[in-house]
Amino acid sequence: MMPIFDDTTIRQASKEHRFDIDFSQAMQKAFWGELKGFILRRSTKLLPFEEVKDRLEIWFARDLGIQSISIDSIVGSEGRYQNFSKYFLPLREDLRERWKQVAEAHYYRRDLPPVELYKVQDVYFVRDGHHRISVARAKGTKYIEARVYEYECDVPLGKDLNIEKLAIQETYHQFLKDTKLGKNYPNLNLQLTLLGGYPILMDHIQAHKYYLEKKSGEDISIPEASCSWYEKVYLPLVEVIRKSRIMKQFTHRTETDFYLWMIQHRRQLVDSLESEIEPESIVETYTRKYGGKFRKILGVFRRFFRLVRY
Repeated sequence: MMPIFDDTTIRQASKEHRFDIDFSQAMQKAFWGELKGFILRRSTKLLPFEEVKDRLEIWFARDLGIQSISIDSIVGSEGRYQNFSKYFLPLREDLRERWKQVAEAHYYRRDLPPVELYKVQDVYFVRDGHHRISVARAKGTKYIEARVYEYECDVPLGKDLNIEKLAIQETYHQFLKDTKLGKNYPNLNLQLTLLGGYPILMDHIQAHKYYLEKKSGEDISIPEASCSWYEKVYLPLVEVIRKSRIMKQFTHRTETDFYLWMIQHRRQLVDSLESEIEPESIVETYTRKYGGKFRKILGVFRRFFRLVRY
């Protein structure tokens, strides 16, 4: 008795439906990725370029030409951020036909035009070529040819950028805009990991401004007060932090985080001890309280499961 389907028929059927199967598997991975993100409270969404552009007030700089770009550094999209996950897995069934066409071209090594990307600091947003990026990533490709258009931005952006971190960088941008510190100190790094921290820094600058005006009897501008605060208040405290080497124990924090902690808790320590306390003692107190191995392991666990914001 002859078999209904011989090996040739099966191979032919598999070949014809290969790209349908690949698309279905990609959508299934997207589903499980979204479920995992929901459980761990981690966003699986691409960032909308329009929102980044509006929040950070970025402006077009230049055409960088054709470059080879790491797909992992692409974090958002212009207009199609709801069609693909942050890993560029397809989220909608109506993407199937176009996705299959690109997958077929990729499989047979047909020439495809470069995708088009917007570059903002160290991350990229897709202008054109979403399906090409999706297929390339599904096939394990690490880099993709792209025509890159660069936008200038005054705050750092990394590939771990998400909506929450974008909100922090938005307030950082506004802080730099108000104080002009970025223009006066080109290598400035006042990065915070805490949402709401920059208004506190601005309060410190306002207090320093009041002190300078009272001392001199003259009006002091915010940029002038900011430079004085940075050189006479901020940097001396940061130097204490650096000498203590405390940053090695708290790699998820920044020097500016510790500056805020020292300023905010100095009054509490002074009130409890009923005497003035040196900055070195504040750092030592923090290290004793939060630097033990158990607390560090607990901190990693809580951050992994998003039981703390930062």
